[in-house]
Amino acid sequence: MRLENAATGEVVEVIGETPELLVLRVTWPRPGHRAIAHIHPGMQERWEVVRGRAGFDIDGAVTELVAGQAVVAEAGQRHLAWNASDGVTELLIEMRPALRWAEFVRRLFAGDPPAELLAEYVDEVQVSGS
Repeated sequence: MRLENAATGEVVEVIGETPELLVLRVTWPRPGHRAIAHIHPGMQERWEVVRGRAGFDIDGAVTELVAGQAVVAEAGQRHLAWNASDGVTELLIEMRPALRWAEFVRRLFAGDPPAELLAEYVDEVQVSGS
């Protein structure tokens, strides 16, 4: 499954999915673009940079990674990730367990109202103050 966010240009491809593990190939086309700070109450998230540079703030620890490097946010850790390069950044992202994350992303990229999604997917994601 390949999903594209029309507003941001972000592309998410599901390359593997079991109840225990969701593996995504993600392309962030916009330099500096950031998601909002959030937590995954019931999931661990692991990012591995494939191309470009990515920045991360995990519970206040800020780091920047290049191709071949990886970082993990454990379930419940507040985090923020962004494209830290001057061009495209590609990553492999693993969500453990998968829960309903692929469904959440599909609906978000399709334009479902974020507030409604956040109310429905509380085990998958919660917005966290900066």
